[in-house]
Amino acid sequence: MEVRQLRYFVVVAEIGHFGRAAERLHIVQPAVSKQIAGLERELGLTLFDRSRRTIRLTADGEAFLPHARRALQAIDRAARAAADLAAGTTGILRVGGSHGLGRRIEEILTEFRGTHPGVTIHLTTTSSTPGKLAAILAGDLDAAFVTAPPSTDGIVVHHLWDEPLLLAVPAGRAATAADLVALADLPLARSVREEDPGGFDLITDVCRAAGFVPRPGPAVVNVQDVLAGPVAAGDCWTLLPSGGIRGDSVAVAFVEPSRPVRLPVALALPHPNERPLAAGLLTATKATPAVAM
Repeated sequence: MEVRQLRYFVVVAEIGHFGRAAERLHIVQPAVSKQIAGLERELGLTLFDRSRRTIRLTADGEAFLPHARRALQAIDRAARAAADLAAGTTGILRVGGSHGLGRRIEEILTEFRGTHPGVTIHLTTTSSTPGKLAAILAGDLDAAFVTAPPSTDGIVVHHLWDEPLLLAVPAGRAATAADLVALADLPLARSVREEDPGGFDLITDVCRAAGFVPRPGPAVVNVQDVLAGPVAAGDCWTLLPSGGIRGDSVAVAFVEPSRPVRLPVALALPHPNERPLAAGLLTATKATPAVAM
């Protein structure tokens, strides 16, 4: 059963004449008659009573007509949905998030939803930059927010902003912590290099520029656990994105370093990018005040 057979059948049923139906369909009458005859053979039904000058639907034709209309309506809806998907106005956008950038990412996604109300966003937040890049290459993510990303074949990164980092130190160290060298004796808590090689190396270079090599401290898996545990206990310090710091603590102080430390943040997309929705996310980042820093 072909779509055009159903369309021809519905038009003939509505007009009651093969010739005038052919005119509406902008085809010749024999083509209409041939297609409907083929439909009748396939269904094993006689749809029209052709014994009179004005054709009429048979009882079977009357019964089949609403089914044909519903089928055509469903096909038309599917075609519109496909067009919307191709245009990037509906569908699902799979985005990789980043710990510590929640507020800014939330503002970007709010901007995106304002221009793409029919799109569902699946946000997966992880600290692993290589993991997110691998997910893009595998087709599991359409885009990802990443920090200090390495150059990767098949991926293009669009720099968004440089995120200021604040020192999270034991409260007793707050007075002198702005000068990083004052923390040289205290272990540094941070993510393992495999999870964030660019950020890891950036912080190492900043410490070396201050005159020391950072002492290895706890691996950061959950920021709040590290702050409430070893940092609050005076056992280590760390650096955190300023946009992700919320709330106050009597045991932990957040200090701006005397020499600003900024972490590059980018949106990673596959190259070439075949999804209009991902391009729409990039457009939304440029229109978001959170990015204009």
